[in-house]
Amino acid sequence: MKPNSTSFKLSPSSYKGNLPMDHLRVEVSASCFYLFPYHHMDLAKFESIKDRDTITISFLNHRVRICGTHLRDWAIALQTRTVEAILSVPERYAAVESAGGAIETIEVETIKVE
Repeated sequence: MKPNSTSFKLSPSSYKGNLPMDHLRVEVSASCFYLFPYHHMDLAKFESIKDRDTITISFLNHRVRICGTHLRDWAIALQTRTVEAILSVPERYAAVESAGGAIETIEVETIKVE
């Protein structure tokens, strides 16, 4: 895991390591992002099938699905709240960042509570 790749940004560090964040910024494009409070995170799930990884994060009213490669370390970093931002990367740059985690798609879905 690279400390900061073009797909992910870790929180600022101190002598004790990276600081836990209050919010997770999810940038679905250059012109649109969401801020999700970490304390509203209900579940994070990591799956790897045939060199393609998926992280699914459930919040109170939203579900975020991130697909790409080499995402395992970033999914584990969510546990300590040290991921500050998740960013979409243009496809032409995805191959460059594949070793440090490259995101192919980010989907944000609103969960309707009945």
